[in-house]
Amino acid sequence: MSATRDKKLGLSFLGQVWDLFRIQLTNWRWSWPQMVLTGVLAPLVSIAALGLFARNSGHAATEYVLTGSVTMAILFETQNKIASNFAFMRGNGAFEYYAALPVRREALIFATLAAFSILSLPAIAVTLLLGSALLDVPLTFSPLAPLCLLLALLPSAGLGAFIGSRSGTIEQASSLSLATTLLMMAAGPVAVPPELLPDALIWIGNLNPAVYAADSLRHSLTAPDASRALSDLAILAIFAGAVWGLTSTRMHWRARYGRRAS
Repeated sequence: MSATRDKKLGLSFLGQVWDLFRIQLTNWRWSWPQMVLTGVLAPLVSIAALGLFARNSGHAATEYVLTGSVTMAILFETQNKIASNFAFMRGNGAFEYYAALPVRREALIFATLAAFSILSLPAIAVTLLLGSALLDVPLTFSPLAPLCLLLALLPSAGLGAFIGSRSGTIEQASSLSLATTLLMMAAGPVAVPPELLPDALIWIGNLNPAVYAADSLRHSLTAPDASRALSDLAILAIFAGAVWGLTSTRMHWRARYGRRAS
């Protein structure tokens, strides 16, 4: 749908995003406590397990465990949840419904991102605060911390949207997203310092957005370093732009449904 048609119908792009954002929040308003529980459980188990060796490996290792666990919470709460949500909407005909309305698919994508980003904040905050207390890692918030958190969310959320929009069933989307989350956590120095990893994993980590997400959080929450945080943010912005561009172009919308009806 063009911006001109949006204007004729009196539906601005931001208005579409706002309406769809409220719809998404309404759909999940009763289940957010369960989302917090599931989003916190795996990261806290990771903190408990990795914290055993991290305490004997120095303060830097505990920082990696903390920010890596927060990154895991982000992946579970955004990538996995959005993948399941998009697969559900594709399976129950919601995409066809929205495509028949004066709504742009980009508005649905941005609204879903905003809704699940907000819903993920309690799990991220609980993981960060409890992890800091359990690992005895003091938090030193940088002014760049909110921006680092936002750009840490974007690539994983976009990847979840892509997986969900291309999956045939919600079970397939959940399985693919979970496998992707585990691979991203293992590929590179996300929760484990690079000196404890083989060179192959360190090299692979250069292509893993979760590595830069964890780095940006570490450089803005536990060991503030503005220059390195900005470098991480730039790379995350590239990842986010690529994955969201891929999602918006590959997500089935009006053209396909129009061909079905004809």
